[in-house]
Amino acid sequence: MLKKIARKPFLEKYPEFIQASYYRNKYISPETFDSYILFVEAGSTVGLCNNLAKELTKLAKKLQYEKVFFLGDTTIPWLFRDHDYKPVKRGLDYLAENKLSKGFNGAIQVDIVDLPEFIKHLFWLVRCNGIVMYAHFSDPGFNIMGSICQYGNIHLSTLNEETDIAFNQILFETALNISTTNECGGGRIFKRYATSI
Repeated sequence: MLKKIARKPFLEKYPEFIQASYYRNKYISPETFDSYILFVEAGSTVGLCNNLAKELTKLAKKLQYEKVFFLGDTTIPWLFRDHDYKPVKRGLDYLAENKLSKGFNGAIQVDIVDLPEFIKHLFWLVRCNGIVMYAHFSDPGFNIMGSICQYGNIHLSTLNEETDIAFNQILFETALNISTTNECGGGRIFKRYATSI
């Protein structure tokens, strides 16, 4: 079950959470310690979705996060847009079934046990433009900031040295890879596995 948190009280608690007002040309983001582009390898888009959900959840568990918060960077509601593409429609239905109203634009608290399913739906919502805003995530201690892009990459920033050290120590326990070029794109994500003879 997802927990809704109204936007105003959430931002009062986390005032440096990423926010954007394109009309007022205003952007708020926290000071970061270091930033990474993470990716998983997969043989298909469905595989990418599944691997991403599995490995991002594993990373959150290794960092000992019991829950993760997601918030759009603008005040546009999560369910602002209708969509006919089946994976996106399932994602929108998933949010509605978890009692997100058409006008809800606040934060979503996702318990670690629900994180894989949530990420699978978020993947399709982001990839196919099912949500209008950029959805960013952080932990309750506000040690990381991240988002999933349309290519299925994780754009992750550590917000302090302690978290950065912990992140770099446990990353090898996941199947997440760091982009060495620090570039984002879909071409290098899919790996073709050779058949051995």
